[in-house]
Amino acid sequence: MKGKIYIVILLVMVLQPVLIAQQVPITSQYLTNGLVINPAYAGTREALSANLSYRKQWARIAGAPQFQTLSLHSPINDKEKVSLGLMADYLTYGVTKDVGIYAFYAYRVRMGRGKLSMGLKGGVDLSNTNYNRLQFPDGNPADPLLTGDMKYTLPNMGAGVYYYTDKYFAGLSVPSLLTYKRDETDQFRVTPDYTIFKTYFSAGTLIRFADAFKVKPSVLVRYSMHAPLEVDLNANLIFGDILWVGSSYRIAEKAVVALLDLQVTPQLKLGYSYDYQLGHLNNYTSGTHEVSLRYEFEYAVSATSPRYF
Repeated sequence: MKGKIYIVILLVMVLQPVLIAQQVPITSQYLTNGLVINPAYAGTREALSANLSYRKQWARIAGAPQFQTLSLHSPINDKEKVSLGLMADYLTYGVTKDVGIYAFYAYRVRMGRGKLSMGLKGGVDLSNTNYNRLQFPDGNPADPLLTGDMKYTLPNMGAGVYYYTDKYFAGLSVPSLLTYKRDETDQFRVTPDYTIFKTYFSAGTLIRFADAFKVKPSVLVRYSMHAPLEVDLNANLIFGDILWVGSSYRIAEKAVVALLDLQVTPQLKLGYSYDYQLGHLNNYTSGTHEVSLRYEFEYAVSATSPRYF
């Protein structure tokens, strides 16, 4: 049975569709760094915010995805409505390595009791699949046709809007607006196709029971015309603005997630999440682990006025 898992990963990796879209891998710490799913999140922390995360998916399965991100974003200054950001991500699965390098631009305006941010991102996606590194469970060599490598370096962009107040937030985004088409010579080129866009909608609120106890429920919906609807239901319990204990249920993946965040200082937050598979995949993996670190350099984040979104 374990061999079947290897084969499935291999087929997903090798039999890539002619038309593909670079999509954001599933993460459990996107509430700590919303920049991963929405360009309009840039600058909404109203401080210079640095984020680092690492996700090891499906532990014990060889070739399973591993995802790393490093991002930095901030308003230009206290008076300007413009925010800028940078992000680099690194994804590996099987014998494929993907790198994304992006710059972000967001413009915020006050609307009602909150602020509306409109954001764009632009950059490049770099992908390299090295077929020479293929290994099969039975030890047999790979098919002679599966040799060499397949790679591309192509531009991409994304857009989104994000509205937030002290009590709630809502965002809508398409992190990848461009798709890539592979021709008969295995070369890729940009070919926009809105039918395989993946649209992200996120929303949440803060419920205050007392100064020392708050609850933050939220939802994330991912929609594509050619894929099942994906929904994450989340809830975080906040104790004394220091300890965050939460859980999520990922409906499409049939996974439950346990989250633990620690606000070490008003500027430093550490996070850990563990995904437990409820489906048949649970027979082959010990779960998914993800860690994150966020540090905010500006004085705007303080113990007397913490930010929850």
